[in-house]
Amino acid sequence: MGAIDAVVFDLFGTLVPNFDLDRYWSCIDGIADVLGAPRGGFRAEWRAGFQARMDGSVPDGDAMFLPLLRELGIGADRASLAEANRLRSEFLAAELVPKPGAQECLDELRRRGYRLALATDCSSETPSHLDRTTLGEFFAVRAVSAHLGVTKPHPAIYEHVLAGLGVTGDRCVYVGDGNSEELPGAQRFGMTTVWIDNGAAQGWKDRFVPDADLTIRDLGELPALVAAL
Repeated sequence: MGAIDAVVFDLFGTLVPNFDLDRYWSCIDGIADVLGAPRGGFRAEWRAGFQARMDGSVPDGDAMFLPLLRELGIGADRASLAEANRLRSEFLAAELVPKPGAQECLDELRRRGYRLALATDCSSETPSHLDRTTLGEFFAVRAVSAHLGVTKPHPAIYEHVLAGLGVTGDRCVYVGDGNSEELPGAQRFGMTTVWIDNGAAQGWKDRFVPDADLTIRDLGELPALVAAL
């Protein structure tokens, strides 16, 4: 091994695809129907609640819909809330499909002795779904926004993974698709940043900043790139 001891990965858009927007909004419309809410109004409130879901202010579960329904002046019974949550949870689980080559990339990095960590903006239930995929075994160290109470590029995200890995930023590579200003955030901690360029498949863009030290188009490129640093 050379100058790098650890690799930190973003999740959505990096190890798994960003949500397919047609499927995503179809799911949200289905939830609105179950709750008896107007689709347009529910979509607007769902968008407005994004940050609260990501920082854990509103955790996943049946009750997560109550603040939105209050804004819309709508009540819902327990059965409807449970069904809405089932639809949301099933959608999330179905979308957590590893990208082609993701597991092989992680296997190879681990074989070469690199420590691996995850830094992700996600809602509170996402890690439990991730653990049901082949990716879950790789990340003993995780900075999960909904568990830490902050989202990228807040310093606490990077401090958490570096402390858990026991490395300094200059010995670490950060890999992400560039959403949430994650790459500049990692650079401020001295990490070497790698942007995974998804091209037309980038889709979801939240504070998209692709500026990085290095660029790859396929996760299969990463082990050799890290070894060359």
